[in-house]
Amino acid sequence: MPSKVYVNVERHRLLDNGLVCEDVTKIDLPTLKHSTTTVSAAGMAMDVDVPNNSHLEAAEFSVAHNNGVNCRYLSQPGKHSLEARFVRQRYNVALGEFEYEAVKCRVIGVHVETQKGSIETDNPFGSTEKYSVLHYEEEVGGEITVKVDATTGDIIYNGQSYTDEVESLLN
Repeated sequence: MPSKVYVNVERHRLLDNGLVCEDVTKIDLPTLKHSTTTVSAAGMAMDVDVPNNSHLEAAEFSVAHNNGVNCRYLSQPGKHSLEARFVRQRYNVALGEFEYEAVKCRVIGVHVETQKGSIETDNPFGSTEKYSVLHYEEEVGGEITVKVDATTGDIIYNGQSYTDEVESLLN
């Protein structure tokens, strides 16, 4: 039996270069995908895609909003330092109680696209911003669980680097 079961994201907040952006409706975190090489050899029953654990493909981060306070800055060309903060509720099975946990996702990205959305009666006029990810970091309960950085070459999950071993072999 699991000790903790996650239930809901209770609330979220987005900061762009330190400014709180209001009326953000949805935040899509990046897909972190390792590039692969297909191995196909005589005698193998099937091909195998082998991941390169020291390299990730390009990733995208997006923010949907209803043009609330400070949202106009989200579409500015150039580099953005974004921080998504959210609180998720969890059920502690052993204690039979609900608890809360803080999660932060930090992204340094370059704005690449604005989807201006649709104009509909009785609906807000919203937009979706998309960013090319240069740096992504995830912090759960004060502990950094994921850190990837295109400029430094870091790929770290739960404190373990997946690039240091390759780099050390080049020395």
